Amino acid sequence: MDEVMVLDIETTGLSRRNDLVTTACWYYQGTWHRWVRDMDTTDEFTRHWSSCLELITFNGRNFDEKFAIKDLGVEQHPRHRDLMFEGWKKGFRGGLKKVAESCGLPRPPEISGMDGRSAITLWHQWQAGDPDALELLSLYNAWDVWLTLGLYHYFLHGKPLEADHRIPWKLNSEAASRLLSNQGGGAGSTIAGGVQLSPHGGS
Repeated sequence: MDEVMVLDIETTGLSRRNDLVTTACWYYQGTWHRWVRDMDTTDEFTRHWSSCLELITFNGRNFDEKFAIKDLGVEQHPRHRDLMFEGWKKGFRGGLKKVAESCGLPRPPEISGMDGRSAITLWHQWQAGDPDALELLSLYNAWDVWLTLGLYHYFLHGKPLEADHRIPWKLNSEAASRLLSNQGGGAGSTIAGGVQLSPHGGS
């Protein structure tokens, strides 16, 4: 399973003509990876895209892959498994968060109120100079990857996902509360769902 690339992409909106990829997060060969617009080259992303045995997404055929082709310099992946359709076969309908929760894979309370609109707001906050916004955006992005990996294990292999996600992006509870205060989300200072909001800020 280490040779699959589990991917989730965040964008400025839904239009492939007018909107752009802001961050991409993927899990490959047991390691977390991230790409940030205007900060990282696409070299690692394109290398992993080409070398992985299979690309794993949720609704990626309609969204992530098309944006990756447009903005990240890759071509259509020859072995792309979109888990949304695997879920349909098993009677699961809805978005990633809803399907994952139905399968016993909820997100931690700290980010449970976040959605794609929150990710767009965080991107603009980071562009305005708030470094904590990128840390929380990366955490949100990574959790979508982790839920996708959990559904991959559940749908294809019939076994639960390991508890230790080892997501490298963390944020202190005060910063998370500040960033989410106008977005309908919230943050606590406890460890929940395996996510710890570090008292020392982003890592």
